[in-house]
Amino acid sequence: MREQIVKMKNSVEPVHKNQWLLPLSALSLVAIALTACTQPDNQPDVVVVQPSASTSTLPTVVPTAPVVIVSPSPVTPPPVVVSPTTVTPPTTAVVVEGEPITDVVIIAKAPTKEALVGRRVQFTNTDVIKVIGDRPFWVGRSNTEGLAVVLDPSLDKGAAEEQIQVKAGQKLDLTGVLKPMPDAATAKKLWGISDAEAKEFQTQGVYLQADTINFR
Repeated sequence: MREQIVKMKNSVEPVHKNQWLLPLSALSLVAIALTACTQPDNQPDVVVVQPSASTSTLPTVVPTAPVVIVSPSPVTPPPVVVSPTTVTPPTTAVVVEGEPITDVVIIAKAPTKEALVGRRVQFTNTDVIKVIGDRPFWVGRSNTEGLAVVLDPSLDKGAAEEQIQVKAGQKLDLTGVLKPMPDAATAKKLWGISDAEAKEFQTQGVYLQADTINFR
Protein backbone atom coordinates (compact mmCIF):
# COMPACT_ATOMS: atom_id res chain seq x y z
CA MET A 1 0.00 0.00 0.00
CA ARG A 2 2.81 2.35 0.90
CA GLU A 3 4.57 1.67 -2.32
CA GLN A 4 1.48 2.62 -4.25
CA ILE A 5 1.22 5.90 -2.43
CA VAL A 6 4.86 6.70 -3.13
CA LYS A 7 4.37 6.02 -6.85
CA MET A 8 1.36 8.26 -7.01
CA LYS A 9 3.30 11.01 -5.23
CA ASN A 10 6.14 10.72 -7.63
CA SER A 11 3.77 10.82 -10.55
CA VAL A 12 2.03 13.93 -9.23
CA GLU A 13 5.19 15.94 -8.38
CA PRO A 14 6.16 16.70 -11.92
CA VAL A 15 2.73 18.07 -12.48
CA HIS A 16 3.00 20.24 -9.45
CA LYS A 17 6.40 21.40 -10.54
CA ASN A 18 5.09 22.39 -13.96
CA GLN A 19 2.14 24.14 -12.44
CA TRP A 20 4.48 26.27 -10.39
CA LEU A 21 6.65 27.10 -13.32
CA LEU A 22 3.83 28.66 -15.33
CA PRO A 23 2.98 31.38 -12.82
CA LEU A 24 6.64 32.11 -12.38
CA SER A 25 7.12 32.51 -16.07
CA ALA A 26 4.19 34.92 -16.29
CA LEU A 27 5.54 36.92 -13.37
CA SER A 28 8.95 37.10 -15.02
CA LEU A 29 7.44 38.54 -18.19
CA VAL A 30 5.53 41.15 -16.24
CA ALA A 31 8.69 42.10 -14.32
CA ILE A 32 10.61 42.46 -17.55
CA ALA A 33 7.89 44.67 -19.03
CA LEU A 34 7.81 46.88 -15.95
CA THR A 35 11.57 47.17 -15.98
CA ALA A 36 11.50 48.22 -19.62
CA CYS A 37 8.97 50.92 -18.85
CA THR A 38 10.97 52.32 -15.93
CA GLN A 39 14.30 52.38 -17.78
CA PRO A 40 15.50 55.75 -19.19
CA ASP A 41 14.68 56.51 -22.77
CA ASN A 42 17.93 55.49 -24.42
CA GLN A 43 16.48 54.56 -27.75
CA PRO A 44 15.36 57.12 -30.25
CA ASP A 45 11.71 57.53 -30.76
CA VAL A 46 10.40 55.56 -33.59
CA VAL A 47 7.95 57.60 -35.50
CA VAL A 48 5.64 55.51 -37.47
CA VAL A 49 4.34 57.50 -40.35
CA GLN A 50 1.32 55.97 -41.81
CA PRO A 51 0.79 56.99 -45.38
CA SER A 52 -2.20 59.16 -45.57
CA ALA A 53 -4.65 58.46 -48.19
CA SER A 54 -3.02 60.01 -51.17
CA THR A 55 -5.56 62.21 -52.64
CA SER A 56 -3.72 63.37 -55.69
CA THR A 57 -5.00 66.83 -56.39
CA LEU A 58 -5.33 67.08 -60.08
CA PRO A 59 -5.03 70.60 -61.49
CA THR A 60 -8.40 72.03 -62.25
CA VAL A 61 -8.75 72.42 -65.95
CA VAL A 62 -10.71 75.55 -66.68
CA PRO A 63 -11.99 75.47 -70.19
CA THR A 64 -10.88 78.61 -71.92
CA ALA A 65 -12.87 80.20 -74.68
CA PRO A 66 -11.26 79.85 -78.06
CA VAL A 67 -9.34 82.94 -79.04
CA VAL A 68 -10.90 84.41 -82.12
CA ILE A 69 -8.60 86.74 -83.98
CA VAL A 70 -10.57 89.10 -86.13
CA SER A 71 -8.40 90.78 -88.66
CA PRO A 72 -9.91 93.97 -90.01
CA SER A 73 -11.07 93.56 -93.50
CA PRO A 74 -9.26 95.92 -95.82
CA VAL A 75 -11.37 99.00 -96.32
CA THR A 76 -10.94 100.61 -99.66
CA PRO A 77 -11.09 104.36 -99.12
CA PRO A 78 -13.50 106.14 -101.35
CA PRO A 79 -11.84 107.70 -104.34
CA VAL A 80 -10.99 111.31 -103.85
CA VAL A 81 -12.48 113.24 -106.64
CA VAL A 82 -10.63 116.44 -107.17
CA SER A 83 -12.70 118.68 -109.28
CA PRO A 84 -10.74 121.37 -111.01
CA THR A 85 -11.30 124.78 -109.54
CA THR A 86 -13.41 126.84 -111.78
CA VAL A 87 -11.25 129.73 -112.79
CA THR A 88 -13.10 132.63 -114.26
CA PRO A 89 -10.88 134.00 -116.99
CA PRO A 90 -10.44 137.72 -116.99
CA THR A 91 -12.97 139.46 -119.11
CA THR A 92 -11.53 140.74 -122.30
CA ALA A 93 -13.10 143.12 -124.71
CA VAL A 94 -14.82 140.81 -127.14
CA VAL A 95 -16.66 142.94 -129.66
CA VAL A 96 -18.51 141.47 -132.60
CA GLU A 97 -18.58 143.87 -135.47
CA GLY A 98 -22.08 145.12 -136.25
CA GLU A 99 -23.65 143.88 -132.97
CA PRO A 100 -24.36 146.08 -129.92
CA ILE A 101 -22.18 145.73 -126.85
CA THR A 102 -24.28 144.22 -124.05
CA ASP A 103 -21.80 144.04 -121.14
CA VAL A 104 -20.41 147.12 -119.44
CA VAL A 105 -17.31 145.18 -118.38
CA ILE A 106 -16.27 144.74 -122.00
CA ILE A 107 -16.02 148.51 -122.29
CA ALA A 108 -14.46 149.02 -118.86
CA LYS A 109 -11.72 146.42 -119.50
CA ALA A 110 -11.02 147.26 -123.12
CA PRO A 111 -7.30 148.01 -123.67
CA THR A 112 -8.07 150.84 -126.11
CA LYS A 113 -11.51 152.23 -125.43
CA GLU A 114 -11.17 154.83 -128.16
CA ALA A 115 -11.39 151.98 -130.67
CA LEU A 116 -14.99 151.43 -129.52
CA VAL A 117 -16.16 154.93 -130.43
CA GLY A 118 -19.30 154.80 -132.56
CA ARG A 119 -20.38 151.35 -131.38
CA ARG A 120 -23.98 150.72 -130.33
CA VAL A 121 -24.63 149.70 -126.74
CA GLN A 122 -27.60 147.83 -125.34
CA PHE A 123 -27.60 147.25 -121.56
CA THR A 124 -30.32 145.27 -119.79
CA ASN A 125 -30.93 145.51 -116.04
CA THR A 126 -27.72 147.42 -115.35
CA ASP A 127 -27.09 149.11 -111.98
CA VAL A 128 -26.78 152.85 -111.39
CA ILE A 129 -23.64 153.34 -109.27
CA LYS A 130 -23.89 157.09 -108.67
CA VAL A 131 -25.48 160.26 -110.11
CA ILE A 132 -23.34 163.41 -110.52
CA GLY A 133 -25.73 165.77 -112.32
CA ASP A 134 -28.99 166.10 -114.21
CA ARG A 135 -27.67 164.24 -117.22
CA PRO A 136 -24.42 162.44 -116.29
CA PHE A 137 -24.24 159.32 -114.03
CA TRP A 138 -22.34 156.06 -113.70
CA VAL A 139 -23.53 152.49 -114.37
CA GLY A 140 -21.84 149.11 -113.94
CA ARG A 141 -20.69 146.77 -111.19
CA SER A 142 -18.26 149.02 -109.34
CA ASN A 143 -16.10 152.11 -109.76
CA THR A 144 -13.44 149.99 -111.46
CA GLU A 145 -15.96 148.27 -113.71
CA GLY A 146 -18.19 151.20 -114.55
CA LEU A 147 -19.05 153.44 -117.46
CA ALA A 148 -19.93 157.11 -117.60
CA VAL A 149 -23.38 157.77 -119.11
CA VAL A 150 -24.82 161.06 -120.30
CA LEU A 151 -28.46 161.36 -121.32
CA ASP A 152 -29.06 162.59 -124.88
CA PRO A 153 -30.28 166.23 -124.87
CA SER A 154 -33.65 165.00 -126.18
CA LEU A 155 -34.19 163.12 -122.90
CA ASP A 156 -33.45 166.21 -120.81
CA LYS A 157 -36.02 168.66 -122.00
CA GLY A 158 -39.78 169.12 -121.99
CA ALA A 159 -41.93 166.38 -120.47
CA ALA A 160 -39.08 163.85 -120.57
CA GLU A 161 -37.01 165.93 -118.17
CA GLU A 162 -39.73 165.69 -115.52
CA GLN A 163 -40.25 161.96 -116.03
CA ILE A 164 -36.61 160.88 -116.07
CA GLN A 165 -35.16 161.06 -112.57
CA VAL A 166 -32.11 158.78 -112.32
CA LYS A 167 -31.06 157.74 -108.78
CA ALA A 168 -28.25 155.61 -107.41
CA GLY A 169 -29.26 151.99 -106.83
CA GLN A 170 -31.78 151.87 -109.66
CA LYS A 171 -31.71 149.27 -112.41
CA LEU A 172 -32.03 150.49 -115.97
CA ASP A 173 -32.28 149.33 -119.55
CA LEU A 174 -30.18 151.62 -121.74
CA THR A 175 -29.36 151.96 -125.40
CA GLY A 176 -27.05 154.48 -127.04
CA VAL A 177 -23.78 155.17 -128.81
CA LEU A 178 -20.25 155.37 -127.45
CA LYS A 179 -18.78 158.88 -127.84
CA PRO A 180 -15.24 160.16 -127.32
CA MET A 181 -14.73 161.85 -123.98
CA PRO A 182 -14.23 165.62 -124.30
CA ASP A 183 -11.55 167.43 -122.37
CA ALA A 184 -12.21 168.40 -118.77
CA ALA A 185 -13.08 172.03 -119.48
CA THR A 186 -15.60 171.08 -122.15
CA ALA A 187 -17.13 168.36 -119.93
CA LYS A 188 -17.59 170.86 -117.08
CA LYS A 189 -19.26 173.33 -119.42
CA LEU A 190 -21.51 170.81 -121.17
CA TRP A 191 -22.68 168.83 -118.16
CA GLY A 192 -22.18 171.09 -115.18
CA ILE A 193 -19.85 168.77 -113.30
CA SER A 194 -17.05 169.58 -110.86
CA ASP A 195 -13.32 169.52 -111.56
CA ALA A 196 -12.93 166.19 -109.69
CA GLU A 197 -15.78 164.64 -111.64
CA ALA A 198 -14.40 165.96 -114.91
CA LYS A 199 -11.01 164.51 -114.04
CA GLU A 200 -12.61 161.14 -113.27
CA PHE A 201 -14.40 161.25 -116.62
CA GLN A 202 -11.08 161.73 -118.39
CA THR A 203 -9.89 158.30 -117.23
CA GLN A 204 -12.65 156.68 -119.28
CA GLY A 205 -11.75 157.78 -122.78
CA VAL A 206 -15.37 157.22 -123.90
CA TYR A 207 -18.86 157.73 -122.53
CA LEU A 208 -22.26 156.38 -123.43
CA GLN A 209 -24.70 158.91 -124.87
CA ALA A 210 -28.02 157.23 -123.99
CA ASP A 211 -30.88 157.77 -126.40
CA THR A 212 -33.39 155.48 -124.67
CA ILE A 213 -33.85 154.67 -120.99
CA ASN A 214 -36.23 152.30 -119.20
CA PHE A 215 -36.59 152.08 -115.41
CA ARG A 216 -36.94 148.61 -113.89
